Amino acid sequence: MKRLTFEIDNQKDLSLLLALAERLGLKKTFITDETEDKPKKNKELAKYFKIIDKGADVSSYGDASEWQRKVRKDRKFNFTEK
Repeated sequence: MKRLTFEIDNQKDLSLLLALAERLGLKKTFITDETEDKPKKNKELAKYFKIIDKGADVSSYGDASEWQRKVRKDRKFNFTEK
């Protein structure tokens, strides 16, 4: 199965294309107003990209090695020495 997407501004052209698709026996025709939603989504994405670009201050997380020593001190490992 193949999918083909058209962006059509003219209603008459859309009607003609749908009639042609019907004549050719093409199935599953979907009509959406996707272009109206795209600018809204782009603004929303831009807001999140700004937050990501700012980054985060990781100095408040402390020493990772120290945390691992505390968390793993009760674990026993079976190492075989050669």
